Amino acid sequence: MHVKKVAGSVRSHPWLSLLGVCALVLASVGFIARDIIGAALAPDEPIDYTLPLVRALEPGTGEVVYRVDANQSTATVRVTEVLAGMDNEVELTTHGIAGDIGITGGDASTTRLSEFAVSVHQLESDNNLRDNVLQHEYLDSHDHRTVSLLGAEVVDFEQAEGTQEATFAIEGDLEVKGERTPVRFEGSGEVDGNTFTASVTAEMLMSELGVGPITKVGLVSTGDDIEVELDLVAIDSRNFTPPVGLSLDTVASESEAAGAPSFGDEILPIIEANCAGCHNTGAVGAQMVTLDVAGDAAEVADGLGLVTRTGYMPPWPPSEEGVPLQHSRGLDPEEIELIGRWAEAGGPLDVEPDMPIEAPEEPEVAVPDADVVMQMPEPYVGDGTKADDYRCFIMDPGFTEDAMITGTLFTPGSTEVVHHVLSYRVLAADVAGMLERDAADEGPGWSCGTAMGTGGGALVAGWVPGARPRDFGDGVGMPMDAGDMIVTQIHYHYEGILRPDRSTLALEVADDPDSIIGFRPTQLVGPVEIPCPPGADGPYCDRQAAFEETEQRLGGAGIANVLHRVCGTTPEELAARSDGYTARTECEYDVRSPGMLVDFLGHMHEIGAEYRMTLNKGTPEEKVLLHIPVWNFAWQLNYQPVDPIPVTRDDSITVECSWDRSLRFDPEPRYIFFADGTEDEMCFSTITIIPEEGPQPPAAEAD
Repeated sequence: MHVKKVAGSVRSHPWLSLLGVCALVLASVGFIARDIIGAALAPDEPIDYTLPLVRALEPGTGEVVYRVDANQSTATVRVTEVLAGMDNEVELTTHGIAGDIGITGGDASTTRLSEFAVSVHQLESDNNLRDNVLQHEYLDSHDHRTVSLLGAEVVDFEQAEGTQEATFAIEGDLEVKGERTPVRFEGSGEVDGNTFTASVTAEMLMSELGVGPITKVGLVSTGDDIEVELDLVAIDSRNFTPPVGLSLDTVASESEAAGAPSFGDEILPIIEANCAGCHNTGAVGAQMVTLDVAGDAAEVADGLGLVTRTGYMPPWPPSEEGVPLQHSRGLDPEEIELIGRWAEAGGPLDVEPDMPIEAPEEPEVAVPDADVVMQMPEPYVGDGTKADDYRCFIMDPGFTEDAMITGTLFTPGSTEVVHHVLSYRVLAADVAGMLERDAADEGPGWSCGTAMGTGGGALVAGWVPGARPRDFGDGVGMPMDAGDMIVTQIHYHYEGILRPDRSTLALEVADDPDSIIGFRPTQLVGPVEIPCPPGADGPYCDRQAAFEETEQRLGGAGIANVLHRVCGTTPEELAARSDGYTARTECEYDVRSPGMLVDFLGHMHEIGAEYRMTLNKGTPEEKVLLHIPVWNFAWQLNYQPVDPIPVTRDDSITVECSWDRSLRFDPEPRYIFFADGTEDEMCFSTITIIPEEGPQPPAAEAD
C-alpha cells in the first residue's frame, strides 16, 4: 500500500494494630484492578483465621499491658472506585490483628508499643474477586502472611484534665513484603476499667506505597486517596488471654440460596458455551482462571457476576459501529441476569462440586493443522537489566521445496512475560546473515530492538494477548520458498518477574502449493506524539531527551520520525493537538492490492483509549471496518468480517488511535512517541487482502 495523506497471638495497641491493618487493606484496594481477571478469579485458598504472633511486652514496674482483642477490633480501608462507569465506595476489613500497648501508672504519656502484626490473609470485602486479587497478586499472602508496624511511638498526646479520653498520633514504619514506609495515624482513645478502646484514621496515597492507583480499562479504576479507620479494643492482659484464632461467629457469613437459578440447568450451560473453551485447563485463559469443575465456578461466583455484568467477559471489544464480524462473543441480557442472581445468592450448587465443565466440541475458530512445529531451540530468560527485552530467534521449517502456509498458531511458553510476537519470512539468501547475528550474541537468539532487526521480510504470524489461531481458509496462503526460514521477534516484558520462555510456532502447510493463491498481510501504522502534562518537568519530558533514552534502551527509536514522513505529519503538529493527557492520530493509506479484505487487527499499548479503522473515510462510500470504543490491552484479536469486503486501487483505509494518560499511573511522566516498550505507545494495524485473481471466500454466517 501507499501512504496517501493524514487527517490529523499477642495483640497490640488498638490504634497501632489497626495501622498495620490499614496499610494492608490499602494495598488490597490498590490492587483491585492490577489484573482483575487474572489471579483475581483464581479459586480461593481456605482462609486461615489463626491470629499472627508478635513478641509480647513484658510489664515494667507499675505498667499495665493491654492486648488487642481481635474478635472486637476491626480495621477498615475505604477507597473510591469507578466500576463499570459508576462510582462505588469500597470497604475492606479484617480482624486479624496482634500487638500490645503498655501504660505506666495510668499516665498515657508513658505509652510504649510492641510490634504490631496484621494478617493479610484475612482481609475481606463484599466481593471475592477483589479479595482474590489482593491475596494472589499484590500481597502474595502465600509467602507474606502478615504486615507489621515497626518502631511505632505515640506522639502529640493531649488529654483534658478530668477526662478519660485523649487524642494522639502514632508514627512508625509499616512493613509490607519487606518494604518499610513511614506512616502517621491520628485519633483518640480511653481507658475504661480494664479495657482500652481507640479509633484512629489516616489518609494515604496508594502511589506513595507503590500500589496504585490502578486502572483496568473497561472495568474498574481507583483513586489515589485512601482512608483508613481503625477501631480497636484492648484488654488488661492480667485478666485476658488472647485467642489463638478468630471466632467463627466473628468471620462467618451465610448466603441465601433460596430462589437462586439452578447451576446445573441454567448456569452450567452458559459457562460451557461461553467460558470453558478459554478457561479449561490448557486453554488460553486457564492461567487467568481455571473452570474445570462446578466447584471452580462456585468459588469465584462473585467475580463471574461482576465481569459478566460489566461486559468485561466474555471479551469482545468491537462495537456494532463496525461491519458485522465472525466469531463474536457476548452474553444475552437474560444470561447475564441469571449469572448475577446466582452470584448474589452465593454461587450455590445443585450438582456435585466435581462435576466437569466441558468446552464445546467445536472450537470457537478453526484451528489449523500443525503440519510443521517449530520450538525455540532452548529456553530464554532475560538477565533482569531491561524491563523490555526484544529477542529474535531463528525457526527453521525445514522446507526443501516451495510451500504455502495456510494457517499459523503461536503458543507462548510463558504468558507472564511474553508481551507480543511477530514472525517474519527470511529468504534463503538472507539466512546466513541471520545466523551470523545469532552466533554473535551470547545465549539463545539475539537482541533486536525493533522489527527492523528481523530482516524486513513478509510478516507470517503474530501473537498478542487474547490472540486466536489463524486458519486462512481454502485456496489461499503465504508463500515460502525452499530454504526460507522464519525469524520470530518476541517482546519480553519483565515487570518484577523473570520467567524462562520456550515458545512454539506451528504451521499448516498446503498439500498442493500450486493450487494456492499467495497473499501477505499489510501493516498500516500511525505516528504517536504525547507530550508531558502541563506542569510536569521530569527528565524525559523533553522529546529529544526521551528519544535518546529510548534509542539507548530499545534501539530503533528513529521509527517515530519515519512515521511522520510516511503519514505527512510533524512531531510539532501532532503534539500540538494533545493536552498532555489525551492525544490522537490518524493516517490514510491507498489500497495497492485490490481484492477481498478478509482480516484486520489494531494494536496499541496500555494507555490506548479508542481504535478505529475506516474504509474510504469522509466519502459517501465510508464504511467503518473496526471500532473498539474502549481499548483493552489484554484482548487484541484478529477480526474477520462476516462478508469479505471488496477493495480496489481507488479505495483508501484510515487508521485512528487515541490515548489517555489517566489510564495508567505514571509517577514520573515522560514524552511518549511510537516505540516498542510496553510503557511506550503504538498505533499499529494489519490487514489481509486476498488478491482479486484468487478464489473469493464465501460469506460466513454471523455467529
